[in-house]
Amino acid sequence: MKPLVLRFSLIFACLFLVVLSGCKKDSASLVGAYSVEENGALKEFIRITRNGDTYFLSEKDGISWLVPLEVATAGDQEVSDILGTPVTGISAGVGNRQVAVVRVPPGWKLGTFESKTGFWLASAPGPIELHKN
Repeated sequence: MKPLVLRFSLIFACLFLVVLSGCKKDSASLVGAYSVEENGALKEFIRITRNGDTYFLSEKDGISWLVPLEVATAGDQEVSDILGTPVTGISAGVGNRQVAVVRVPPGWKLGTFESKTGFWLASAPGPIELHKN
């Protein structure tokens, strides 16, 4: 019986390490520009950039990008704090205390909101669907 417990422990430890290493890679996958749907057309809205281990978020104001703000990786707890409601299932996220760009499986739901693309912006007014360019 003891070898079975040892094997299970080793497998669990390996899976845990894979998940932890994948979280950092997942946040890197958020780098890029995102659009929102407005009157049936996509309009560039948010951009995530990265310099080394530091992420930056900038918003598009008309035709130009505003000065990027430094942001950190964000998960379920950080997004829950922004929205003021419990959130689970975030596979990747970057943001600050006011907003976060997150990735979830397409079809993920939070109340009446359903993410069709798997990308959305968490903000105090609520979630906003994003389309990765």
